Amino acid sequence: MMKIACMIRRGIWVPLTVLFFLTAGCGDLFDIENPGEILDSDLNDAELIPVLITGLSSDVSDFVDDYAFNVARIGDELAGSGSYGSTGYFRTGIAEQDNVNGTWEQSHEARWMAELHIARIETLLEGGAFQNSDYVSRAYLLMGLAHMSLGENYCFVVYSEPDNYGGLQPKTVAFDRAVAAYTNALAYGTGEFHTAARAGLAAAYAALGDWSQAVTNAKLVPDDFVMHTYYDVVDDENVVWVETHERPEMSAINTYAGTFDPPDPRAPFNKCDVTGSCSHDTGADGVTVHWRQDKYVDDGDDIVSWSGKEARLIEAEAALVGGNLGEFTTQINAVRALYDLPPITQPATAGSLEFPNAYDDGWSILDGERQLTLWVEGRRLWDLHRWDHPFLNGGTIVWPGETRRDSCMPVPDGECAVNPNFTCAEAAAGTNSG
Repeated sequence: MMKIACMIRRGIWVPLTVLFFLTAGCGDLFDIENPGEILDSDLNDAELIPVLITGLSSDVSDFVDDYAFNVARIGDELAGSGSYGSTGYFRTGIAEQDNVNGTWEQSHEARWMAELHIARIETLLEGGAFQNSDYVSRAYLLMGLAHMSLGENYCFVVYSEPDNYGGLQPKTVAFDRAVAAYTNALAYGTGEFHTAARAGLAAAYAALGDWSQAVTNAKLVPDDFVMHTYYDVVDDENVVWVETHERPEMSAINTYAGTFDPPDPRAPFNKCDVTGSCSHDTGADGVTVHWRQDKYVDDGDDIVSWSGKEARLIEAEAALVGGNLGEFTTQINAVRALYDLPPITQPATAGSLEFPNAYDDGWSILDGERQLTLWVEGRRLWDLHRWDHPFLNGGTIVWPGETRRDSCMPVPDGECAVNPNFTCAEAAAGTNSG
């Protein structure tokens, strides 16, 4: 009744006798005025800096869990056991351009917003206050993660620069930008954000093949250090949890993690068909057995983005590349100790990658340890791509794969359809070139 009465001012005719009774409960609603849009200048308040950075953190959360979801299905971490159209493509190794728009747009939005927020904060804080701001350090840290995510997952990146206005650029451009962002994070604030920046620098330099700088930064990250991307049940729930606990869109069956019985503590899962303790025994495809990931057991579970465990794995890989199997073993065992796992013995040779993984030499051990330690954190596709992993050559988990699987995501159609500098066919090139 109140809604009807308050619509009278918009031209709705109501008999006078009815109007008397309807407006009796409307009170001061007739006097409400549209407050109008919030002006950009209204944000120029130092007290709002925490709000700005919290919003930026939410922007980052938008894409981190989506990468974890997409990468798990397109790679070998989890079987695509669902019925989504994207799952149908991803599980056979095809990264369709119209299925990878979201993470592209969200990553660019986050790095762009980080730049804007930092510029605004500089106008609000004077001298030492700006230099010592943990908020500035955190903004650069989140910016670095956005650049790293683009570089690790897409075949090309697109940035506007004076000599290249939005053309296709190699992954290294994103990694270079990540190095710059993480380096800037060290110039501001203090504490844990600096440690996370060191972890980020280690990963970025490793991606660029600069193992010396990668190790230098990794050594400054303690074994037990961890910093997450945040999720909560109200604002931005963990989509991996949603698509494995509420819906059986992915399964651990036939995966490397799924070969462990009991499960490796880094990659826990529930054999739903055996335990009967899940909401679903079969995937949403109606065929695949549902072995539910239990790394994320709540819709608000956070996802690790910077950690000592990855720093040790980077040191292990640098040692393996350098032929130092003793140091390689030491670093692998440092990671395993974090999970109370028994140490490995030093492998006899560096060996080579293989699919399925026999875990019998340096490279297969590193492959297994990285897959389990970073399981469903959105990092696996980068390993498959940079190593030209044998899984890419027709490897399959449940559904038959392509002769050559895509090793990276193409620049999506949302970008190539409006960017005059390249065609969608050019943007899709290189997805399975290794």
